Amino acid sequence: MDHARAVPDMTRTVGLLTLALGVAPVPVAAAQDLVLTNGHIVDPARRTVVEGGVWIRDGKIAGVGPVPADATGERIDLGGRWVIPALHDLHTHSFGNQGPGRVFDGGGTQATAERVLRAGVTSFLDLFNQEAYIFGLRAGQRAGTLGGAEIFASGPCFTATRGHCSEYGVPTRIIDSPDDARKQLADLAPKRPDVVKLVYDHFDYGPNSLPSVDRPTMEALLAAAGERGLKTVIHVGTWQDVREVVLAGATAVTHLPRGDTVPDDLVRLMAARGVYHIPTLVVHQDLSALLTQPELVASPLFAALTGETLRKAYARGLDSLEPRYRAVVNRQIASRPAMLESVRRLAAAGVSMLTGTDAGNVGVVQGYSVHREMLRLVEAGLTPWDALRASTTNAGKFLGRAYGVGPGDQADLVVLDASPLEDIANTQTIGLVVMRGRVVYRR
Repeated sequence: MDHARAVPDMTRTVGLLTLALGVAPVPVAAAQDLVLTNGHIVDPARRTVVEGGVWIRDGKIAGVGPVPADATGERIDLGGRWVIPALHDLHTHSFGNQGPGRVFDGGGTQATAERVLRAGVTSFLDLFNQEAYIFGLRAGQRAGTLGGAEIFASGPCFTATRGHCSEYGVPTRIIDSPDDARKQLADLAPKRPDVVKLVYDHFDYGPNSLPSVDRPTMEALLAAAGERGLKTVIHVGTWQDVREVVLAGATAVTHLPRGDTVPDDLVRLMAARGVYHIPTLVVHQDLSALLTQPELVASPLFAALTGETLRKAYARGLDSLEPRYRAVVNRQIASRPAMLESVRRLAAAGVSMLTGTDAGNVGVVQGYSVHREMLRLVEAGLTPWDALRASTTNAGKFLGRAYGVGPGDQADLVVLDASPLEDIANTQTIGLVVMRGRVVYRR
């Protein structure tokens, strides 16, 4: 990951921006009964496709298959289209988007929460934000006063003095000793973070290197989180970082170390410990794609989720940008084979993958890049079924939610024009998005 992200004021007004993007704010309302008929229902958990419908009551899936006569609510004939569970981003920074040339496109977390519904993303995990701001928005959603995709949040980032996350001017949690770790976590825990985020990154980034917490401090934080039943997501920089946090009891690791592929014994260790991996392939790889493949920027979904200024920044192409961007692109291209091979090995061993984008960084777009991450997972050798699980049912297991298409699951669904099993890129052909039984986007 390149530590080159500037965090703007995340408390700015978002209404006008949201409307300018053509995404009307979604009001909070009671769940409604809904019946979707004549579709192909894709179940990533069971690897099955059922022909028929989905009927929804009180925000939950009541059944799948032949629709019973007593199913009530609005009926929508899908005309043979494909239904998948809604998508989820397990690593984002939801203040907005950045583009090359210091272009900013966004308006804070609430604007992002409204916007990503258009991409079929009905929840996201924000892994570093202003505590009062992000927890306040989350509380508003859970109280029923705010809409948009559901916000999960770590709040701050735990890091060393002058470590990564401290460079943006946003207050965070500094820990330089085991005692600091225990005290800071005890202070944060009453705010009920959905996860605890720690930076444990000892990669040599040359002049861009930043200090990291030491191993005893990391172990103290993970132990304190475990005692309180809090999940942990660890930003890592090397495979040795991964090894040490896995041994210390991390719930998930995020990012892919540069250089060598994952060692075989570490693959076995992660699988045995049941650690989730959030590879964030797009933040490591997609700046090069967006700057060299103009068809991506011209795609309907990219256009629907971005403003004109951001699209123009990417459409300018690589040759018009500062030399440092070419260096980043060259590094991304060089690192691609090892990163894809590492993901392939981990997935083949049974390590549970989660889609995360690290949106907020240049080269990544809120909502859109979830689809790109699934495409990258398939490029690494996962099947479309595996990629869908990473963004749906696996995400539900990690977050403690029932995300799927089975009876009793939360009625968050996306209707596609074409089969994602034939081509994972078809997840971008979105015609309808349902969240908790309500249609929140209709093309």
